[in-house]
Amino acid sequence: MRAVVIERPHQWQVTDVPDPTPQDDEVIVSVSACGVCGTDLHIFEGDFPSNLPLIPGHEFAGEVVEVGRKVRSVKVGDFVAVHPNKPCLLCDFCREGSEHLCENLQAYGVHIPGGFAQFVAVKETNVYKAEGLTPLQAAWAEPLSCCLHGLNKVGVKSGEKALVIGCGPIGLLFVQLLLVHGASEVVAVDLSKERLSVAKQMGASVTLQPDEFASSHKDIAPNGFAFVVEASGNPKAVELGLKVVRAGGRFLQFGVCPTEATVNFSPFAIYRKEITIVGSFSLGKEMPQALNLLMSGRVKVDVLTTHQMGLDGFGEAVKLMREAKSLKVQLLPNSGS
Repeated sequence: MRAVVIERPHQWQVTDVPDPTPQDDEVIVSVSACGVCGTDLHIFEGDFPSNLPLIPGHEFAGEVVEVGRKVRSVKVGDFVAVHPNKPCLLCDFCREGSEHLCENLQAYGVHIPGGFAQFVAVKETNVYKAEGLTPLQAAWAEPLSCCLHGLNKVGVKSGEKALVIGCGPIGLLFVQLLLVHGASEVVAVDLSKERLSVAKQMGASVTLQPDEFASSHKDIAPNGFAFVVEASGNPKAVELGLKVVRAGGRFLQFGVCPTEATVNFSPFAIYRKEITIVGSFSLGKEMPQALNLLMSGRVKVDVLTTHQMGLDGFGEAVKLMREAKSLKVQLLPNSGS
């Protein structure tokens, strides 16, 4: 089969690799679509701990074409979305129910072969039926699950005014999710006017560039925002977001900042205003919730997928993402291109 292989940082190729064969508890998925994530870019650039050489891609969906002899819940022909995490189930975190924090976590497309390939061997427990969705939509189940994981940890109260900083694919999902969960108003901030335009389409009531927001946020929310989502990974955005959380409010750090980054904030303000700061990493058991939202049409993702291309387009996808000239890029491994 054909697959994208990252040999070492900044070096990749589309090459022929052996077709996977299923273990007793695995299925073979013929990959219909796989989203290119910021994590893939970090792996490509050597900024994320991974096992190279690697077939990347962890946001994928496709058709089951073969099943192991002990598989019972899915059959050949089923269309499925894939949960990428493979926890050990033995460490303290796994036994406490926090499998995504597993000390020995493996993930398809991060540590073991992933979805930028024509076929992937996946454990039966990692596939979820996604009938009724298009491949484009089903490949969003994983990033949407990650957003739900963060949102479920913090919660939205009906009628709250919320702020989303960063309007990439994740921020645009959060704009929609906050409204679905009861926010009365969502303000979106980003450097890109094009992305702010999409945020407006997604339901944001106010869209501003950072300089505009810095000078006008008190007119929009005089006491601050009840809920702030940082979805850019920019340390300056973190500082900005923490300054505008209202007393008793919550701040969700979702964007991936550089590992060595630090930010300045007032510990006294955190104390005096009783601000809750929550981090969110990966996903837990949110995949069914995400698939239900996608099937309902309450969360719209078609407009967020700006490019689809074959495996040979991986280099172009990296360039588009690096230059912020795309929202979501998806690779179609069996498209023939």
